[in-house]
Formats: sequence, C-alpha cells, structure tokens
Amino acid sequence: MSTFPHHLLSILLLLIIKLTDAQEYQLQLLPESSILIKGSSNVNKFTFTYEKTLKPNSSINVEKNKSTITLKNARIDAEVVAFSSGSNLMDRDYRKMMNYRAFPYISIVIHQINFLKSYNENSGTSEAIASICIAGEKRLDTLQFNYSKTKEIYRCSSAHELSLRDYKIKPLKKMMGLISLKDLLKVEMILYLKID
Repeated sequence: MSTFPHHLLSILLLLIIKLTDAQEYQLQLLPESSILIKGSSNVNKFTFTYEKTLKPNSSINVEKNKSTITLKNARIDAEVVAFSSGSNLMDRDYRKMMNYRAFPYISIVIHQINFLKSYNENSGTSEAIASICIAGEKRLDTLQFNYSKTKEIYRCSSAHELSLRDYKIKPLKKMMGLISLKDLLKVEMILYLKID
C-alpha cells in the first residue's frame, strides 16, 4: 500500500486543524469608510452623509474560526450632528427627532461576522451580527454585507433598512401633518478594513 495518500491526508488534516485554531488580529477602520442615511417623506427623498472620519473606539481584537469571525471592542460611535443633508432646516429637524442632546451618538457594535458565500477567494457575501443603539434604544440586528479583498484591505458594503419606530423614534410631521417622514430609513455603509 502506497504511503502517498497517508501523507496527503496528514497534510490536509494539519491544514484543517490550523485553520480552525482561533487566532487574534488587530483590525483598523480606514478613513475612506462612509455612512449614508437615506429616507423619504410624502413629498421628497433625502440623504444624510456622515461628514467626519469614522473611528472605532479602541483596538479591535479579531478571533477567527472557520467561516466565523468574532470581534471584541468593535464599536463605532457616529455623532448625530456630523450627519448633513445640505439643508440647515432638515439637519435641525433630524437632530431634534434623534434627541441628539440626550443621545449624541449612534453606536454600532459588531459582535460576529459569518461568511455566507464566496465568489472567489477575495470576494463574497457575509452577515454581521451587531448591536445598534439609536436615541438610547438598543437592538440586536443582522446586517448583510458584500466584501472584496485587495491585498490586506477588505471593502465591505451594506444597505440595511431600519424602522424608526423600532427605536421608539416618532417620524417627524411638519405643517400640521401635511409633510410626514416615512418610518423606514436605509443605512448604506462602506467600510474599509485592514487586518494586521
């Protein structure tokens, strides 16, 4: 009996064991990252763009097991006042609706990333399990992401709908109810991540 298949099996077994071992990495969020909030009222559509550089709160630890990544300290705080629509009146209404004086930040904490499908070794789809805190109300949610990798940088993009009522926010009404904001907002994120 040839020893070649046994050697091949041993090498594959070692490779599988190595890939399943938990490893820790440092993750950096690069300044090119962006967040847009899109919505509509019964009269028009609008987009709020985050005008500052997104920064995670601290060093992020990454533990990888097979097709799952567990993150520790992966928290991003986005200042409510740093979102701009280009209209001072809309910006003021948005800040008031978000109760920004009591809750100045929108926080996103990513707990886990599951890789769902890969198109090739450098791109695919994944889902992130995240806690999102808006106006003091915290909810656990699942965000779908597309990702692509160039060298050591991942580009992750997501378009996620959320309901204002889920966060106990009353959609704005203006002019005695003639203009009313729709409950659903779409949050579009493009995150550039570097793993060291």
